[in-house]
Amino acid sequence: MDKQEFIEQNRSRLTEKVDTAPCDTWDYLLSVDKTPYEVTGKYLFFSKDRDLLVKIAVEEIENGGFHEAKLPMEGFAAGDDYVLCLYYKDDSRKRELAEKYRAMRGVAYRYWKSDQSSREGHFSQQFLGAISSEDGEQRK
Repeated sequence: MDKQEFIEQNRSRLTEKVDTAPCDTWDYLLSVDKTPYEVTGKYLFFSKDRDLLVKIAVEEIENGGFHEAKLPMEGFAAGDDYVLCLYYKDDSRKRELAEKYRAMRGVAYRYWKSDQSSREGHFSQQFLGAISSEDGEQRK
């Protein structure tokens, strides 16, 4: 079974407009409407408060035109922070989101990251320092 089939079979309603699907160590938050664009990357938000990130994801899926998000399940924070990945077709909304969440205490907004950048292994030093392999060495 591939990841998409797993998500579809394990969806549960979070709100009227948002379903959630646990998958491995991630919770996927998905619009009940099909994503009408090709996702090419994500906007990243970091916080020690997982519930705050869930609220951002639900707000953006219900009212902001986003359709997909994911964040680690409880106990799977990188270092002390959880990361919210809010998926979208491009980086055209980075300033809008920066303005919207600038004053929100306890949240660090890190703008846009393309899927291509992730596939090429480009990660921040903060993230790399928090994630270690089984032998205890930092991943590259």
